[in-house]
Amino acid sequence: MTTTELIGFLAALFSMMNPIGNVGIFAGMTGNKPPAAVRAIARKTAIAAAITLLVVIWAGGAILKLFGITVDEIRTAGGLIVLLIGLHMLFNKSEHKTSEAETADANNNDSIAVVPLAIPLLAGPGTMAAVLVAAQHNAGTFAKIELSLAAIGICIFTGILFAFSQPVSNKLGESGMAVVSRVMGMILMAIAIGMLASGLKGIFPILASAQS
Repeated sequence: MTTTELIGFLAALFSMMNPIGNVGIFAGMTGNKPPAAVRAIARKTAIAAAITLLVVIWAGGAILKLFGITVDEIRTAGGLIVLLIGLHMLFNKSEHKTSEAETADANNNDSIAVVPLAIPLLAGPGTMAAVLVAAQHNAGTFAKIELSLAAIGICIFTGILFAFSQPVSNKLGESGMAVVSRVMGMILMAIAIGMLASGLKGIFPILASAQS
């Protein structure tokens, strides 16, 4: 991978996972737990998200072949998902995260680290689609190692941030986290348009020839 591609992947993954904007959700779902339990949940959430993304990076190609899906098709579908998520974030809506029923059920469970915090809050469909597209575009072993290290790095950062979610959430406040989410939403929408354009050109080659 080139430096530009790696930076682009990091920006897309960070925007999609939105660790800063999701601090408030994590703090709200763990607010009644002692600090040691909060740190344990944050650690488990980061590990579960990292494992999910690593599976997508290394086994995503085999999954695509199993279902007969091309890279351009997943790029187009992923672009639509990312675009919708970006729109929700731009208008500070939470429909793309978890439903009210999922949140209520999670609050009644002893462990919420895997569901819904790791999946789908961090490693949701949009995140998986973006990672899958990047992994298929950079199919070499070394490139996948780079993608893996980038994903692990962001998951570690997210885990640390979640471990200190209460003070971070209090410092930023609702308005601060809303601003972060809107900025991430704009970045995601720009990334989504690029994914859509590339996918559609691959599915309909006439679009690429018309542009040239």
